[in-house]
Amino acid sequence: MDKIQFNSDIVSIINSFDNNLVNINKSINFRYISLNTEYSLMYYNDINFRNFVLSKIKNPLKQFSLNLSNSNITDVSMLGNVHKLDLMGCSRIANVSMLGNVNTLNLTGCYNITDISMLGNVHTLNLCGCSNITDVSMLGNVHTLNLTGCYEITDISMLGNVHTLNLSHCFRITDVSMLDNVHTLNLSGCYNITDISMLNKIHILDLSHCFKITNVSMLIS
Repeated sequence: MDKIQFNSDIVSIINSFDNNLVNINKSINFRYISLNTEYSLMYYNDINFRNFVLSKIKNPLKQFSLNLSNSNITDVSMLGNVHKLDLMGCSRIANVSMLGNVNTLNLTGCYNITDISMLGNVHTLNLCGCSNITDVSMLGNVHTLNLTGCYEITDISMLGNVHTLNLSHCFRITDVSMLDNVHTLNLSGCYNITDISMLNKIHILDLSHCFKITNVSMLIS
């Protein structure tokens, strides 16, 4: 079977599980399972349902998505082996050290997180509003990185190989000289930046509200 979302397409299988029917086809496997919030919480809280879901895919790191956004969970240690994980608004989460194998990780608004040193292998990482993060030196291998509103960050020298980098409103940043290899760079609201002479190779560059920049001649080819 192809990609399945846990909605009406799979109601019969869910009902089979809920009713503990013995005639579930054990041979059914899916290419991809994406759980909505309701069933993601069920996966989180119910070990039997968790085992049931995992029995239907071969590789959760490539075939499985969870949406636990705006939930009250605190422990995410069991969620590290999924492909896509949405934890937006889960403000009680503090420890994300076990999520380093997730491909696409949304931690928007998880403002109690301080240590993201173990997330360097995440492909797409959204840390928007994680305002207590100070050290991003281990995120240089992330492909798409959103640090919007992470205003305690000052040193972004190790992020030069990130493909798409959003530093909007990281207003303590002053030195962007090491970001010359970034493809798409958003510096809007970084109003303490003055020198952008090294950014002439950037393909897409947003300098909105960078009021102290006076010379952009080097960006004109």
